[in-house]
Amino acid sequence: MSDKKEQQEEIDFINHTSLQTAVKKSKRKQLVKYIFISIITTVVSLYVLINGSQYVLNKKIDNEDYLFEMIHGANINLEGSSYDYNLFSAREDSMYMKTIGNRTIVWDKTVKTIPIFGKSKLVERGSGMGETLSFNKEAKRVIRYNYFNNQRKLDFYYPKLNYDYLPHEIDIAATLDDNKLIEVGLSFTKPLSIKELQKKIGYENVNWLWVDTSYSAQMERMTKELPSDDLKTKGGGGAFGFDVNPEVPYSQDQVQHFNETLKQLYNKKIHKNEVKEAIKGIKENTNSNPSNIKFNGAVVTGTAKELKKFQHMDIIRASVLGATIDKY
Repeated sequence: MSDKKEQQEEIDFINHTSLQTAVKKSKRKQLVKYIFISIITTVVSLYVLINGSQYVLNKKIDNEDYLFEMIHGANINLEGSSYDYNLFSAREDSMYMKTIGNRTIVWDKTVKTIPIFGKSKLVERGSGMGETLSFNKEAKRVIRYNYFNNQRKLDFYYPKLNYDYLPHEIDIAATLDDNKLIEVGLSFTKPLSIKELQKKIGYENVNWLWVDTSYSAQMERMTKELPSDDLKTKGGGGAFGFDVNPEVPYSQDQVQHFNETLKQLYNKKIHKNEVKEAIKGIKENTNSNPSNIKFNGAVVTGTAKELKKFQHMDIIRASVLGATIDKY
């Protein structure tokens, strides 16, 4: 009888209202605590993830094409880029410009996706992702056009290769309306030093210089394997070189800056194959002294009257008409 009474008291104690209330209150506090910890953990994790993602993407963007574009593309300059960040990638919208005389025109627009992991991917190019080549009977050569603005693209002719036909379109440029601003790509008879350039063509109306990055094995391969002239030219968009600064034209500092930029690209493995080939060519052409780089051509711009001075220079092997725009 006594045992039953004690058991009943124990049961009554467990089922006591105050105890149940205390247990429920304790459970609610613990639940709130868990929810609070979960929220804080989630917020902190998201913050670290988002900021960590942007940090990695920003580092990757810093290593992207802006360095490459500084020394690559004939008279083509990266005007600027804008970025739209997602959690694991960024969208890059870039605009490229050409300077012709005292005016600039939009040359290209590109859209690129930059993931945290893996390589960037070009998803859209205003000037066209590919090219349709057709022979122009009047010009006696293949003329390439920019799909974005329907302007002519530049082509250069290597001084060390033979061609069936060498255009002299500077003659056309010299006869155009003087209300036009004209771009012409010049190809030299031989690679010239920076001192030779200064003496022979000066710096007025010279926008850009094509650096000689070719090497003997490359020229031999092109001669043997490429049957037509259009395959043996160098497209302006793929040429290495740099802008001519009219305040310090043909400065050795510009040469040094070009070489340092090329070295940075090599160390960061940006456009690895192209940069490696360029360095190989410069090393061969300068006897391993990059400060003595040579130039295979130039881009000149201005009115017909201003460009006439280049018309009969004996150092010019070929000339190709590029973009033309109204002066006003």
